[in-house]
Amino acid sequence: MTLLDALGSPRSLTLPDGGAVSVRPLERSDRAELAAAIARLSDESRYFRFAAAKPRMTERELDHLVDVDHHGHEALLASDPRTGRGIAVARYVPIPGEPGVVELAVTVADEWQGRGLGSALLSRLIARAVEEGHTALRASTLAANARSIAMLRRAGFRILPSAGALRDYELPLASGA
Repeated sequence: MTLLDALGSPRSLTLPDGGAVSVRPLERSDRAELAAAIARLSDESRYFRFAAAKPRMTERELDHLVDVDHHGHEALLASDPRTGRGIAVARYVPIPGEPGVVELAVTVADEWQGRGLGSALLSRLIARAVEEGHTALRASTLAANARSIAMLRRAGFRILPSAGALRDYELPLASGA
C-alpha cells in the first residue's frame, strides 16, 4: 500500500502541539474550498506563497491548482476537523525539461502557522515524491520568508546559487518505489 492509498480518505495528523487535522489528496472538487482558503490568507501570506501581490486567484490559476494527477503533480489538503475548512495545501509539480525534478509549495492558513503543520505536510509530500520515483524536490521562496526557509532547512533542503528576492532550495531524493 502506498501513502496515497493510505491518504485516499481523510487521515488524522497530530501536530507537535497536540492539535489534529485531517489530511487527504486534493481533488478537482475542492476548487471552491481552495479558492476560499486562499482568499482567507492574509496579504502577507499570499505574497509569501505567490511571490507577488495576489488579491485574488484567476479562474485559470485555480484550474491549474486543482489539476492534479497524483503522480507528476501531487497536492495534499489539510482540513480543520472541527470546521471542515481547508487550512493547508502542500503540492509539487514537474519542472519542465528536468525529468524527475519537481517543484514544491506549502501554504498554511495564518491561524495555523507556527504549529508544525507545514513541516508535517512537507514530510508527507516528500514521501509521495519518493513513491512516485522523483529524483529531487526544489523550492523557491522569498528571502524574507524566514518560516519557509527554516522549514526547508529542517527537512534537509540545501540552498542553491540564486540572486534577487528569491532563494532556491533542493532536496535530492533516494530512488523511488
